[in-house]
This record gives sequence, structure tokens and C-alpha cells, in this order.
Amino acid sequence: MMKIGATRYVLFVLPLAVLCEPAQASTWQICRMEVRVTEVVKRPYPQLQGQILKATPASTSVECPEVSTSITFTPETTDYQATLPRRQWPKKGQSVRIDYRYLDGICKGDGNDYACRIKHYPLVAR
Repeated sequence: MMKIGATRYVLFVLPLAVLCEPAQASTWQICRMEVRVTEVVKRPYPQLQGQILKATPASTSVECPEVSTSITFTPETTDYQATLPRRQWPKKGQSVRIDYRYLDGICKGDGNDYACRIKHYPLVAR
């Protein structure tokens, strides 16, 4: 009786295992950056513009922006779950540390799939 149950189980599970593709979970890529705020952008919506002073990838596969380049970003909380209130944004001329995080994936829109990158700019407390 036990052999019949085990056989049915194998016959049921084996085709599923063969037919299903393995799921691959992406991981956040992190680049630790030191950024000097150069401008407070008001349009089309409030953001900060800054110059990258230092960029250190957390691992060799991470793509960090180049030093001296300019980025435009919206500062976020350290858990990157919310935008920082504007009164807590760094001022023009201040240097801040950011743990820039990104996740590459496939986005869907207008019925078409396309490659996209989700980006977060959480400020790190000093």
C-alpha cells in the first residue's frame, strides 16, 4: 500500500518539476555614495540634484555612477519605504551619504514588457 502512494506522489511531482522553470529572485544592488547637493529642483516635481564625490560598490557586480557625474534624486528614508519630508532634505552645498539601491527587472506597460531599473536613494545617518 505504501509503494502505491509513493509511486503516485512521484508520478505527480516529477512532471511538475521537469516542466516548471526555476524561479530566480533578484537582489538589490547597493552602491554607497557620497553626494554634494548642488541644486534643489522644483519642476516637474521636487527633487535634489547632486554631484557624486565618492562611489563604492557593495559587490563587484554593482554598477555605481561615476565620480563627478551629476544625479537627480528624491531622498528617501533609510528603509526606502517613504520619501523624506522636505524639511529634512539636505540643503544646497551639503554633502550626504546615500546607499543607492537598484533592482533590474522586466516591467509591463501598454501590453509590452521592457527592461527597467527600480531605483532608491535612502539617506544614511552620519
